[in-house]
Amino acid sequence: MAEFSMTRRQVVAGGAASGLLAASSVPGLAQSEGRRRLTVAMSGFPPAVEPVLFNHTATRRVVPQMFDTLIAFDHAKDMALRPALAERWERIDSRALRLHLRNGVRFHDGSPFTAEDVAFSLGPDHLFGPGKSGRSIAMQTLDTIERVEVIDPRTVVLHAKGNDALLEQRLAAWGAEIVGKRAFETAGSWEKWTAAPVGTGPYRIVGQKLDVNVVLAAHDGYWGGKPPFSGIEYRIIPELASRMNALLAGEVDIITDVPPDQFPDIARHTDLEVSGGAVQNIRFLCIDQTAPIFRDPRLRRALSLAIDRKLFVEALWDNRVPVPNGFQMPSFGDGYVADFPALAYDPELARQLVRESGYDGEPITYRLLSNYYTNQVAGAQTMIEMWRSVGLNVEIEMMENFAQIQRKPVHAIYDSSSTAIFPDYLGQAWREFGPNGTLPKQVGIWQNEEHFALGAKLRDTVDPGERRKLIRRMLEIIHNDDPPCVILHVSGQFYGKRKNVPWIPGQTLDLDFGPFNRAFSRT
Repeated sequence: MAEFSMTRRQVVAGGAASGLLAASSVPGLAQSEGRRRLTVAMSGFPPAVEPVLFNHTATRRVVPQMFDTLIAFDHAKDMALRPALAERWERIDSRALRLHLRNGVRFHDGSPFTAEDVAFSLGPDHLFGPGKSGRSIAMQTLDTIERVEVIDPRTVVLHAKGNDALLEQRLAAWGAEIVGKRAFETAGSWEKWTAAPVGTGPYRIVGQKLDVNVVLAAHDGYWGGKPPFSGIEYRIIPELASRMNALLAGEVDIITDVPPDQFPDIARHTDLEVSGGAVQNIRFLCIDQTAPIFRDPRLRRALSLAIDRKLFVEALWDNRVPVPNGFQMPSFGDGYVADFPALAYDPELARQLVRESGYDGEPITYRLLSNYYTNQVAGAQTMIEMWRSVGLNVEIEMMENFAQIQRKPVHAIYDSSSTAIFPDYLGQAWREFGPNGTLPKQVGIWQNEEHFALGAKLRDTVDPGERRKLIRRMLEIIHNDDPPCVILHVSGQFYGKRKNVPWIPGQTLDLDFGPFNRAFSRT
């Protein structure tokens, strides 16, 4: 069968008159062998579907269909590790891991998967991103990797720079996906590669049209079994009302980002249902520490103390999402500080801190997107009133995209979210607030040398008790001493779907439409 391929430049250049890339015209996407073609309506277009470049929600909804990691998290078993491209592994010592690779795996272009692809994917030519700049999102969690030693075509040894108790978890996390070395080198440039990257996943990319759709076709040679759908079209529909209308009209099978106030409308249709719940993700507000108005940490603390999260979650989320006790999740196991204090609502203390900070009523800018996150605008309006009640003058400035929000100087607060890409402080808060994290490096709006030093020590510490001591102090820094953010709540991800579509959401923002989804009873 002839391959359908288009470069990103070609698909972006397609005129508006061409409309959607017609899924029925793409090889491999027609209804076949009893399999349906899946249509998913989501709110945003992925800036790229290359795993090391972006961790945007839209990117993470597509990437898991196209790529595999060496080790994977089992969403049906409390995120326990399971074999993926590595069929087994064993520790050599505290800083080295031997992995035995699965035989007979092929990439979407037909080339065989070998140890050389692992060494390339987790090596500087790919892992560091364009120009080997080290600014890829993968470096938030994979910067502990020193090298990949190829033993033979089916065996590699991963060497860390120091003791690393979390090597296995890192290899199951975002950015650790394995790409095809031959395909990357054939592309010749990052621009051409990102137009149609090649992995081993259950679906392969066949087209993408900027702000319109991304189209995938089944990779029927998938090592994990035949994909359950003949293809997937991710249709970009930014407005919630339009996504709801598309679902009700039968134009799409699944829609993302459904708020609780829409649940009754879906429930009234016997062929539809709401699926999803709280996920391993925290919603928070970023604060620009470098702005003169925010240099005093007391003002930043006041922003948090003024928020009645109980009321916030009741009003906007129908009590369907919890409020965490710090920037951590119970799933962190031995790395969870269970007795860390709950997030306080104390408007009187907030007023005191506002006075002590010397704040004079100067407007505080809140850069806001129009419901990129579920209930984002309603939540912002609610917080504006809460802040006003303690003497904070916060003004909304609407933005169109994250590039505008993070345009320097930021000198503002803005919304964000963070997924625990592996269950540990280093897999969540550290990738936001570590030296290679989003706020310190990518945006450049927060620095704390004590936090950085403690995190470096945490990475080399194996003993659970010692790790918890370090994590406790790091939590104290980001919550009380020098806050980079205001935590809101654990994120909820709810979907509207057709009842006859076999699919169960997982515990992260990732979507999984492959044969390992719990709906297909894989063990």
